[in-house]
Amino acid sequence: MYAVAVCIFYTTNKKQMIKRMKTESSIRSQVALSLIPRLNNNLCFPLIERCGGIEGFFQESGVAMDAICREFNILPNLFDRSKALQQASDELAQIDKHSIHICSIENDLYSQLLAQIDDFPLVFYYKGDIKTEEGAKHLAVVGTRHSSIRCQSRVESVLEELSATKQELVIVSGLAYGIDASAHRASLKYGLRTFAVLGHGLHMIYPASHKNLAETILESGGALISEFPCIVKTHPSNFLRRNRIVAGLCHATLIAESAHKGGAMSTANLALSYNREVMAFPGRPEDKFSVGCNKLIKENIAGLVENGTDIARIMDFPVEKALPIQTSLDLFEMSDNAELLLNLLRERGETNIDKLFQLTQIPYGEMVAILLQLELERKVLMLPGKKYIVNA
Repeated sequence: MYAVAVCIFYTTNKKQMIKRMKTESSIRSQVALSLIPRLNNNLCFPLIERCGGIEGFFQESGVAMDAICREFNILPNLFDRSKALQQASDELAQIDKHSIHICSIENDLYSQLLAQIDDFPLVFYYKGDIKTEEGAKHLAVVGTRHSSIRCQSRVESVLEELSATKQELVIVSGLAYGIDASAHRASLKYGLRTFAVLGHGLHMIYPASHKNLAETILESGGALISEFPCIVKTHPSNFLRRNRIVAGLCHATLIAESAHKGGAMSTANLALSYNREVMAFPGRPEDKFSVGCNKLIKENIAGLVENGTDIARIMDFPVEKALPIQTSLDLFEMSDNAELLLNLLRERGETNIDKLFQLTQIPYGEMVAILLQLELERKVLMLPGKKYIVNA
């Protein structure tokens, strides 16, 4: 009980504590902390602050650390500072190799929204640009990997409406198949910044078929974010853990399509626990992947939204009359190879990318780039399993 009371006290005075950490810790110390998952969270913030910051935590003598741990009712053998510092060298090599940056709670770039939640990470990694304008709104858009074309189109339509407002808006999602990918692509199409929060180190992209999408996010001024180091093995539970960062980074969360259980429902409940707005698209009762959204609405967890105007009202910013929806956006002149791919998909229907390569003999890298452009123009849709289909 004493430890809990201390944690509550320190969490309440978190802003004052951060100010008292006058010097930012070294990158090596930040990396080392990320390699001790039990300590890389808000509940251990009082322990880190007691040492004078992240750097101080790793510089404390063994005797002093034992005394501090007794003060906070923490067992010293729960973590190994020396081992973490040794492992940090390997992680630093990966950071340099893949142009990855690290941000700690001591850094001015650290999101004020994220710092408000109960279980924020003390350290996270990122690629791209995480700085946002003062007053910018952040909206999480999440949903099932098995999304319907109808709901994908609804997500795009809503983001088109929101892009017509005068409000600076950042769309946050998880780069997964389905709704996540639709949210990122629609953001790119309509000029909205987008952040992708990943459940693994930033030395890789999962799913691998979204590598080009991730690169486009970075090129457009967005960011990739993760609390997981590169040298740590990826685990399925990571993708649930990252949901708290998706919700924590945002003023509001939109559940576009979801079954009764799943990652999107987890994100909704987290957002609610953080006292953030939760919204959902209503769906047909007979649709499996509308059950979750309807449940959130019925239980008054989520506000029912049907368009960008509803979302703008809940997030408290004005929306102008939306522009006429374009069925396609011609980002590039249609090449012979693009025509070849479209005609082949019209003839064959749903086709795996490897089969398209076999049938067309277009250089693989060029073909991937063409397919991404066709996706952005809504001429084709990518389905799970690296399959493509013409967007009817």
